[in-house]
Amino acid sequence: MSRAEAALLHAGTWLTAASGVVYFWMKSVMQGSDPFSALHHPWQPQMLALHVLAGPILVFALGLIARGHVIEGYRDKAPHPARSSGAMTVLPALPMIASGYLIQVVTGTTVRRTLVIIHLVTGGLFVLLFAAHAGVGWIRRSRNGASRVRSGRRAARRRAS
Repeated sequence: MSRAEAALLHAGTWLTAASGVVYFWMKSVMQGSDPFSALHHPWQPQMLALHVLAGPILVFALGLIARGHVIEGYRDKAPHPARSSGAMTVLPALPMIASGYLIQVVTGTTVRRTLVIIHLVTGGLFVLLFAAHAGVGWIRRSRNGASRVRSGRRAARRRAS
């Protein structure tokens, strides 16, 4: 994975996660001053908008690294300490993405609440596993003295030569 891909993935992940946590806090934890208002904080709509706009950045970044980092890393038979954390990180991504898009279009109350719960659980799980996976990679690079870990076909060509 190139530095640009990694930067885009990290920016998309952390921006989406931070805006989602702040929006959840404003909507579910804070109490508004007006009992008749659906808003609990004046910035609540902007946080939701930021979360909805940051989500496609994360989805694009995941798609960008899917072939070269995820699939090629999985096919590579050499042992990697970050493989299991990477595989675990991919699992909640699909329900997180699907539920995030469906929340915006579903109108039924029960279905919407179910999707919100699925989105919160899989989103939280994705962020925790992503942080663990990034941490394992960071520890590995710092021990080896490498500036970054290269995976995929470019890394295989380097190992073969």
